[in-house]
Amino acid sequence: MEQKRPGGRTLAGDAYERIRQQIRSGAFGPGERLRFADLQALCSMSVTPVREALTRLTAEGFTTLDDHRGYSVARLSLAELRDITAARQLCEGEAFRLSVLNGDAEWEGRVLASHHLLTRIPQARDDIPSAMREDWEERHAAFHAALISACGSPTLLEICRNLFRRADRYRRMSVSLDGAARDVAGEHRTLMDLALSRDAERAASALKEHYGRTAAALEIFFES
Repeated sequence: MEQKRPGGRTLAGDAYERIRQQIRSGAFGPGERLRFADLQALCSMSVTPVREALTRLTAEGFTTLDDHRGYSVARLSLAELRDITAARQLCEGEAFRLSVLNGDAEWEGRVLASHHLLTRIPQARDDIPSAMREDWEERHAAFHAALISACGSPTLLEICRNLFRRADRYRRMSVSLDGAARDVAGEHRTLMDLALSRDAERAASALKEHYGRTAAALEIFFES
């Protein structure tokens, strides 16, 4: 039986969140070997929930398993970046288009509210301007989730959530590369405006361009 903490949270779930955050923040770098003893100390738990967390992280593409070296942080690559970007443009573009066509007043309220919250705090950290604030990232994820939330397909939404998570490390890297030259806030405002004006085709196209700009900045980095 899976061990649980008060409130119904599992030990494996807590270990997953702790390790994933270390990977997202760069504390564990691409290609770095992950030793069970270090992860047990980080999570303050036994090996079983840590192993379960690593199995989940591997399934989601954050870590890899090698028969000889054990678990390591997955490396970043141009090929994966292009693959994830194309999949997001296809899946989230369609989910956004359907949401614009089918969304009701409650959906409009979610889009408006999540965009308002996103604009209330800066994207960059005060101490490290090239890094994203965690609270901004949470609101950013909520805004993008709101945009596609009325697509009507739970399966499509789950695919989009997984792709959003897979793109996370690339998105964080892009902040230090194109933050000064790109009006991300303006792009988000355009997405909201197109959603509320019910322009489904232009909305989907704008979302695809939004993701394409992030990929374009990172392609220059990988090819340099």
